[in-house]
Amino acid sequence: MSSITEYLAPDLLGSTYLYSDSSKANTSFGFVVSMTMAVDTSLLEQALNGLMPRFPHVCLKAVREGDSVVLAKRTAPVRVLPIGERENFSGSGSFGRDSLFAVFVNHKTMYFDFHRALTDEKGIVPFVRAVLYRYLQLGGYDVENDGSVITADSEYHDIEADDAFVKLDDIPASRPIWYMDAKAVNLPHRQQENTFRVTRIHVPLAKVKGEARLYTGMPSTIVSPFFSQALLEEYPEYDVQGEYMISYIQINLRQYFPTTTLRPFYVNVPLAYNRRLPEYPVATVLMSQKKFLEAQLKTDALAYNAQRKISLLEDILDRRTLEDKSAAMHEMLGTKSMESTYSLCNVGNVIMPDSMQQYVTEFYPLVPPVLFPFSISTINLKGDLVITVSSSDIGNGTCRRFVSLLKQYGVHAYISDSYLYSTLKYKPEL
Repeated sequence: MSSITEYLAPDLLGSTYLYSDSSKANTSFGFVVSMTMAVDTSLLEQALNGLMPRFPHVCLKAVREGDSVVLAKRTAPVRVLPIGERENFSGSGSFGRDSLFAVFVNHKTMYFDFHRALTDEKGIVPFVRAVLYRYLQLGGYDVENDGSVITADSEYHDIEADDAFVKLDDIPASRPIWYMDAKAVNLPHRQQENTFRVTRIHVPLAKVKGEARLYTGMPSTIVSPFFSQALLEEYPEYDVQGEYMISYIQINLRQYFPTTTLRPFYVNVPLAYNRRLPEYPVATVLMSQKKFLEAQLKTDALAYNAQRKISLLEDILDRRTLEDKSAAMHEMLGTKSMESTYSLCNVGNVIMPDSMQQYVTEFYPLVPPVLFPFSISTINLKGDLVITVSSSDIGNGTCRRFVSLLKQYGVHAYISDSYLYSTLKYKPEL
């Protein structure tokens, strides 16, 4: 196995979040996993600590070194805390300085928190899957590895530590043809302190009917128009001529530039909702959204997007002081928050052995609504599209209207859970 030193050199995309205050940027994200059995904390700790040598990029903390923030190896073993201690953990400021990774448990549910300097929503899936598999093994449950799960004994590959994002600076790129000059509707944040509303929505894909059935392979083209329409109806005072609901879509680059890196590897593209469901046939709305998105998903267009971002991030890291770097990062993120209305991240299919999946009832990412008042993630699990909406408005009117619109146009959907949660606070040591 290679040395952990590869991971101590922060990658370009993730490292910039080491300079961002969690109150101003989505410096962290989570994964929520529910099991059929009550979680044994001691077994989960054993599974986590046994896997840390195989996943060295997770076992890190943030340390100030002069006018930079760098990664350092975490020395203390991983502890699993009850969910009731999560707020105290966040308030202590230990997230980042002691570890960039935390795990909490509430009865049958595990809550994983990761800092964006470590990985992204897609890159962390192999680790979470490995933890669950090892936990079930230790608990004596009947599970078999079909080759899709990394274990403590699995061979380590250097490419897992690769900064694949930087390599996009050297490939052919061309500016995408922009389809419209769209000004984004900017909705207000209504977050109360550090609390936000999480709403989980299930869409059984086999029950999707009508025109929407043709678009289930690209969830963003379904979620974006229906959620945008729900926002227009919930916030009619923001329905201004010449402004559009624009989703800020996180595109996982691994499917376009194949790599097994576990480091952050994505770009963001905007998708404007310019044809409203009540005014056009649903087939026209969905097709226009698909074409707008596909125009930006060509490899040369994605490379162009990445190269522009690389230039911006390198400029931030070249700033002289830590304070300057932090200010530049927040200025860039503030600009992005004005260009879109909400964020949308699609993780894709969950792949795990059937013998393991039978013990997993929920498995979904959770993106806090910090940069935008609404953050949405989607993932495919057991034939369902799971849509998770994080909202700074702790009311739930938008999600209820969203589900109602989906049903109206042939997409069977239902709210399976709704609860209040909080963002783990990270603040760079200035």
